[in-house]
Amino acid sequence: MVSSLVFVGFLALTFVGVGFGIGQSMPYDSGVASQKKSERKSTTHVAFGSCNSARMHQWAWAKVNEIDVDAWVWLGDTVYGDLQDATFSLFGAQWETATPDFLRMLYGMQRKIPGYAQLIDSGVPIFGTWDDHDFGEDNADMTYAYRADSQKEFLDFLDEPIDSPRRSQEGVYATHTIDNGRIRLILLDVRYHRTPYGDGPEGDFLGEKQWMWLEKTLRDSQAEVNLIGGGIQFLASRTILGIPITESWARFPAARKRLLETILNSGAEAPVLLSGDVHLAEISEAVCKPKGLLLNHTLPETKIVEVTSSGLTHSLGTDPWIVRKLFDGVLSLHQRNLAYQAEPLYSGMNFAELEFSLEGEDNLMSVNIHGQDSLIAMSRSYNLVDLTAASSRFTPRPGLEWECKGINEEWSLEL
Repeated sequence: MVSSLVFVGFLALTFVGVGFGIGQSMPYDSGVASQKKSERKSTTHVAFGSCNSARMHQWAWAKVNEIDVDAWVWLGDTVYGDLQDATFSLFGAQWETATPDFLRMLYGMQRKIPGYAQLIDSGVPIFGTWDDHDFGEDNADMTYAYRADSQKEFLDFLDEPIDSPRRSQEGVYATHTIDNGRIRLILLDVRYHRTPYGDGPEGDFLGEKQWMWLEKTLRDSQAEVNLIGGGIQFLASRTILGIPITESWARFPAARKRLLETILNSGAEAPVLLSGDVHLAEISEAVCKPKGLLLNHTLPETKIVEVTSSGLTHSLGTDPWIVRKLFDGVLSLHQRNLAYQAEPLYSGMNFAELEFSLEGEDNLMSVNIHGQDSLIAMSRSYNLVDLTAASSRFTPRPGLEWECKGINEEWSLEL
């Protein structure tokens, strides 16, 4: 969520309230994959969302059930365990560290929401990772006292088997397969092992065991598309005068560089990043080339796409008009804030749907951001071959350094 920074006067209050907040190292694979696709359609549909209060109206489930998705993925803030108010509010929110009992109560409420209960009863696989508010504390890190207890409650909510290796590891990271293994879902835990932001830019989100697990999972993947999900944004970085106003991987530049190079050098086909947290929807794109080869125009660029969906029950668009205008104005002051933006931001409540067509000559992915009132608020399509680093002319290798830029930036001349 949004950083606990101290700003001056009303601007400080604005960004705290905007709704940015405002083990075992062997890979775990659930083995759960939807078989519905072969029964009814030639495309596979994966939907995901984040930032959901069990004590607020939930509009999205009717649409999710109507789409008849092949999997639903929670990407953090499944419930707001550290918010004592019945609903999310812009100012005066009463934040308090969650207890395991309170989280358990909220998860029980969520399971009884009629539309969500229908999704459970349909047999659609439900996967998930957490962020700070279902971990149990705003902007929480490895120092959070109840992290092991919170893990148990979260896995209970997901109906994780009692004998699952995920219950004995430290952290909720996991990998699953969808569509008989053609799609691999890799879920990261950016809370359990995250070092405090006060430790500086060399901090870490994952911890070494999770890094080793991620590297092996990507290297061993035989899937045609690899979805990599986490609670906070991977590419976008939003700052005021160089000061971060949201949580993102950009907070720890060395860890972010390691993550992108781990993905690019793994040989995994069509990696796509998924995230939540920021109470808006966004499609971001980075363009990457091996470092030292930036002026080699015969070498194709590799594109990395990130789809962010945040705000199932509240979003930037539900905040007061003045907050929305201030947010837009501040973003426009620094073009770096827009460097990765492939489509205009959508600030309304939303969830994302990824539609995969893997049967034809070209493997395709369509991204749809669903808003209320059956609105398709944002849509963009990709040929998955354009998202794969390896090609007939180039084979990535471990240890290779990469240079990445936002889709709206120019290449640096520093090779």
